[in-house]
Amino acid sequence: MKKSLYRNYQIFLILGAFLANFGFLSKISAQESLSSQAVPVTNQEVPQWGYYTIRRDFRKCISPICGGFFIKQNNLKLTPCVDGVFREECYVSSIDWNSLNVGRDEQAKLQSQPGNRLILRGNLVPEKFDGFGEFGKLIVKEAFVAATDAPAKGTFVALKDNGIVCVTEPCFSTDKLVLNKPRSSTVSSIDLSQVGATPQQIEVARKAIFNQGLIAVGKTQKTGNTEAISGGINFVATQFYLRVGIKQ
Repeated sequence: MKKSLYRNYQIFLILGAFLANFGFLSKISAQESLSSQAVPVTNQEVPQWGYYTIRRDFRKCISPICGGFFIKQNNLKLTPCVDGVFREECYVSSIDWNSLNVGRDEQAKLQSQPGNRLILRGNLVPEKFDGFGEFGKLIVKEAFVAATDAPAKGTFVALKDNGIVCVTEPCFSTDKLVLNKPRSSTVSSIDLSQVGATPQQIEVARKAIFNQGLIAVGKTQKTGNTEAISGGINFVATQFYLRVGIKQ
């Protein structure tokens, strides 16, 4: 089990370099909710960075033991925690938002968002507290906010135009990169209509696909003659996430 997880994360590192070419990873480099599937590894064996969803810890006990956040890597059943153990969720005592290029008011508004409306790309690092030991801290490199309150159903992906220009359809001009996994493919069309976003939000999302890329969640469907080789593949989004400004 350990060797399999380690091998998958080695492949993930290679995909990370691939994602970096498209701007998605260009800036990076005492647990609760223990899972029976927890797998011990050393901290150096796995990359403790990626894309995360978060939820607040409302337990009533002294900080830093309580009052932080539980974080989980998108698309993964188990997340590598700061102590080198894979769990369903990792507890972090704090989140460092300082890399985001936003003012205090906007940062406060961002932090007040429900955890299920945020996707954070960041590094998980240890933080020592006198008398308490070592806890995790998530250093945020990028933040993405859901366009609407629509439930996020499906696979979390990054969508990025790959520069292919076609004279006929279907045209597989968009790369679909699965977040936190060594998996990628291409799609010929993207449907954002199911999200319930405004025309302005959809325009921003379309532009993002041609620039740094768009994070979305959903599923793919075959189009046209589904039995023919020439059939298309449509990505149907149930939610998409708009990037918050970051320091350049």
